[in-house]
Amino acid sequence: MNSTCNKDWKKIARANGLAIPDAALERIAASLDALEADFRPLARALPPETEPALAFRATLAAEPEDAE
Repeated sequence: MNSTCNKDWKKIARANGLAIPDAALERIAASLDALEADFRPLARALPPETEPALAFRATLAAEPEDAE
């Protein structure tokens, strides 16, 4: 686990019922640790009145209609 964050990504994944193979989970956890390390200082630099987004809603782009 990265010293800049105290999150155990493997436990978080398992607690959410994600069936991710251990090898893939190792790679994912390493990427999440790196992102956490990069974004943590940026979040600390936000002014107190600015709340960082805690969740993002992802949507798929609509497929183009067939032009006939």
